[in-house]
Amino acid sequence: MRLLGTATEYAFVNARIRGIKSRFLTFGDYERLIQSSDYEDFLKNLSMTYYGAIISSGSFGESPSPEDIFVLLSKDFANITYRLTRTLTGKTLRFTETYLNLFLAESLKSIIRGVEAKLDRDEILRFVVPISPDQAQVFATLVDSGSVPNLVEMMPYWDIRLSLLTRLHAYDTYGSTAPLEVAIEEWYLRSMLDALSDFSYDEKKRVLSILEPRVDLRNALTMVRGLRMGLHNNDIALSLARFTARSNALREALLTATTWQEVFAKLEKTRYRQFATRLAKIYEESDDLGEVELLIEDSLAQRMKSQLTAYPFHIGTVIGFFGLKYYEIRNINSIAVGVERGESAETIRKMITIW
Repeated sequence: MRLLGTATEYAFVNARIRGIKSRFLTFGDYERLIQSSDYEDFLKNLSMTYYGAIISSGSFGESPSPEDIFVLLSKDFANITYRLTRTLTGKTLRFTETYLNLFLAESLKSIIRGVEAKLDRDEILRFVVPISPDQAQVFATLVDSGSVPNLVEMMPYWDIRLSLLTRLHAYDTYGSTAPLEVAIEEWYLRSMLDALSDFSYDEKKRVLSILEPRVDLRNALTMVRGLRMGLHNNDIALSLARFTARSNALREALLTATTWQEVFAKLEKTRYRQFATRLAKIYEESDDLGEVELLIEDSLAQRMKSQLTAYPFHIGTVIGFFGLKYYEIRNINSIAVGVERGESAETIRKMITIW
C-alpha cells in the first residue's frame, strides 16, 4: 500500500520531469558551445538546442548579451519550477520549496566571494542561478553593493541576513568570506533537516545521500585548502559546515589532520574510500585544487542523476531534476561569458559541470 501511495503522490510530477529531462543538453551540445569560434557562433549553437526558442523570445535590438541570457534562463527556470511545484501538495511541496533554496544559497555565496574579490559584474553573475526574475534583480543589486558589509546590510532575506550578521566579526578578523559562506550553508542545511522531519526513513536517506556527500567532500576540500594556506586548524574550523551527526564526526576527524595526505587518508576510512583515493591521486599529480573541486562537483552531479533512474516515485526524482537543471543553467552562463571574453575551451571546461 505504501508503494501505491507514493506512486500516486509522485505520478504526475514524475511524468512531467521525464518529459522535461529529455531537453537537457547533451555532451555534444556542450562541446559545440565550448568550441564556438566567437560569441555569435555561440548564440548560433545555443539556438539549435532547447534554449533556442527561449533566447529568441527575448526582445533585443541586437544579439543578446550574456546578462540578457542570464535573465531569460532565470525566467525559464522560474516557469519550470512553477509548473512542477503546483502539481505537489502538503509536505512534498514544502520540502521542494525548501530544497530550491539550495540555488539561492549557492548563488549568494558566489556573490559574496565575487564582491570581496572585487570582480566585475559579469564575472560574478556568470556563477549565479536565480529561479525567478525577482531573485535575478536581488542578485544584481547585491553584486552592486560595493563591499561585503554593505551586501550583508542590503540582504533582503532576514533569516539569512541574521545568520550573516553573527559571522561578520569572524569575517573582519580573518579577512575571509569563508565564515559567511558557512553561515549561509548551515542556514540552508538546518532548513532542510526541518523539512525532512515528516518524511519516512527511506525518503530521508535518499535526500541525505545527496546532501551529506556535498557537505563532507566540500569540507575535505576546504581543509586541504586551509592547510595549503598555512592556516591553523582552529581557523579552518570556521570554514567547515556542520550538518548531521555522521557529517559532524567526519568534520571533527578532518580537523585533526596536519597535511593534505592526512585529509584524504581520513576520507579513505569512510564510505568515500575509493573516491578519496582518486582525489588524492589527482591532487598529487596535478597540485591543483581546481581539479579536485571539479571532480567533486562532477561526483555530486552524478549522484543527482542517479535519483532519476530506477524506481521513480520518490522525492529524489524532484531534487535530482532541479539539481541537474541548476548545473545546466550555470554552465550556460559560464560558457556565454567565457566565449565572449575569448577564453580557451580548456579554461571554460574547468568552470562547468557535465554529468
